[in-house]
Amino acid sequence: MSPGFGYLLTLALLPQLILVGVALACAVIALVRPAERADLYRWLACIGLLGAVAACGFELFAMRLNRNGVAFEVWSGGLTVDHFSIFITITACSFALIACLLSDTYLRRIPTRAAAFYALVLITTTATAALASERELTTFVVSLVLLLFGLVAITALLKTDPRGAQTAWSLLKWGGVATALVVYGAAVLYGVTGSTVLSAVGATVHRSSGITAIGITLVLVGMTFFVGGFPLRDWLTSTSEGVPPVAAGFVIAMATTAGATGTVRLTVSGLGGSVPAWTWLLSALAVIAVVQAALLAVRARDIRQLITAIVTSQAGLLFVAIISFGQGASGVPARGTTALLFAVVAFGLAVLAAFAVLSMLQTAGLSAAVTAYRGLAHRSAPTALLLSLALTTLAGVPPLAGFIARLFIVESAMDAGYGWVAVIALVAAVVTAIPVVRLIAAMYAEVGDEIPFTLGATPRLGRMVATFCCIGGAALTVLAQPLLLLAGAGAGPLP
Repeated sequence: MSPGFGYLLTLALLPQLILVGVALACAVIALVRPAERADLYRWLACIGLLGAVAACGFELFAMRLNRNGVAFEVWSGGLTVDHFSIFITITACSFALIACLLSDTYLRRIPTRAAAFYALVLITTTATAALASERELTTFVVSLVLLLFGLVAITALLKTDPRGAQTAWSLLKWGGVATALVVYGAAVLYGVTGSTVLSAVGATVHRSSGITAIGITLVLVGMTFFVGGFPLRDWLTSTSEGVPPVAAGFVIAMATTAGATGTVRLTVSGLGGSVPAWTWLLSALAVIAVVQAALLAVRARDIRQLITAIVTSQAGLLFVAIISFGQGASGVPARGTTALLFAVVAFGLAVLAAFAVLSMLQTAGLSAAVTAYRGLAHRSAPTALLLSLALTTLAGVPPLAGFIARLFIVESAMDAGYGWVAVIALVAAVVTAIPVVRLIAAMYAEVGDEIPFTLGATPRLGRMVATFCCIGGAALTVLAQPLLLLAGAGAGPLP
């Protein structure tokens, strides 16, 4: 252990330490002053998230002369702070910040739980940031368990719906199964390689192909829970229906971001191109996920079911992006990881926007049934516009950011030699988008229930942030090139 190990470790974990410190501060204040207003904890959480982003900026400044894109490596590379981990940390903090600003409606109903809610948001963000830096199986599993704890605790905390407890139990049950699969798979890989460092695992794992395939299969199937893909995707629907929309949006956006991040670290950073088994397995999971999502979207009769079906389609597309790495047919590295980082931002923002608008509409008294939105534009044209922007970005309707992300993923897959997967994913994505287009057409063309409603029950700040999220999906279309440059820098340290 070098003399500067403690200093390097502190710098490497500075964003996470800030988030955990503010979470502990929320818990201490709640114990000392239980009658404190809920707004205090929200602004503390926002300050902590902004502090973590500032710490990421400090790390970027510290690595400005490092051309390999790596700032710090400790524990023999088991913990690595690089452009990839910093990109994910800033993205996760941004999603959490949006959720904090949108959550006022529900925290007014349960003010005594505000400290716990915001502390859990910070802990979940910490786990996501940690997964982006982990290149060692033991600490990877610990971060995964911490993430699951945060997700389950948030769903259990906001019991504003009778199905809340059932949703939390379902999330815990299937999350426990998924985590167990990852642990068993990691144990198999450790037994084959004798190491828990992913770089060492990737260098030696190809020597025992049969046992290796079992370990890889267990790990990747377990990770499908967090990404929201087949076969462990049932929690998406129960969460969207049994948890308040803003909290559901945060849980889903953060879980899929963390799941995609962890899968990239396990596969691209760890196994690399020397073990083709994982690419074929992810290809199969991706195809099944996008086809399943198309079928679910066509049959959806509830807007929450439609959103979660699109999230499953996104999970399949993220898998396609993950396998699209290495040398491309054009002679340069395929840009699948760059496409993945761009898609994580676009997809996560679209999920938060869709649930934010849904939250406002439900607070105004509208149900989540698709039929309740017929003629919405005749009752509130601005609301219909916001919902249209959120859903079209989410479903990948041209020319918005969701479409650009899908197009970039398909292009990367074609270049990497997975044309058949790209074609199936593209066709399934089009089918998934058809119910969204039909719903939007019904909002504008049909005459539905003319009972007026008002969004005044949602606080002004919440309405402003929801509007920002919806417009942000459209703005990313204009800002696609700068975001792609940032995503390319984030993907730089990966193979």
